[in-house]
Amino acid sequence: MLIVETGEGLSTSESYIDLAYLSTYATKRGLDITGTTEANIIKAMDYFESSYQFKGTKLVETQALAFPRLIDGVVEYPVRIKNAVCELTIKSKSAELLADSERATTSEKVGDLEVHYSEYSKDEVATISLSI
Repeated sequence: MLIVETGEGLSTSESYIDLAYLSTYATKRGLDITGTTEANIIKAMDYFESSYQFKGTKLVETQALAFPRLIDGVVEYPVRIKNAVCELTIKSKSAELLADSERATTSEKVGDLEVHYSEYSKDEVATISLSI
C-alpha cells in the first residue's frame, strides 16, 4: 500500500495519490484505468519528482516529496498536482515516462563549438575547442 502525502510534509510519503483517488479522477472523465497498479503510480511519481522544479521551498526540510511547498508565505498543495500525477499514471500504461531523453539545448555556438544545456539537464555546459 502506498504512503500518500497528507499535506503535512511526511518524510515517508511515496505519492500524492492512491488507486482510489486515481479511480475517482478517471471515472469523472470517462477514462479507462483497467489494469493500472500502484507500480504505475510510482512510475508517474518518479517522473514527476525528477522532471520539474517548483517555486518556494519544501514545507518540512525532511519531507520526501516536492509538495507541500511554502510559496510566498503560503502553504501550497494544489489539487492540480494530484491530477497531473493521475494523468502521468494513465500515460505510464502505454509509454515509458523515464525513457532516456536528450538534453534541452538553450544555445549553441559554431566557432570553437560551444553548447549550453538547460539548467535542469545533467550537464549544464559543454565546451569543446577545435583548432584546425
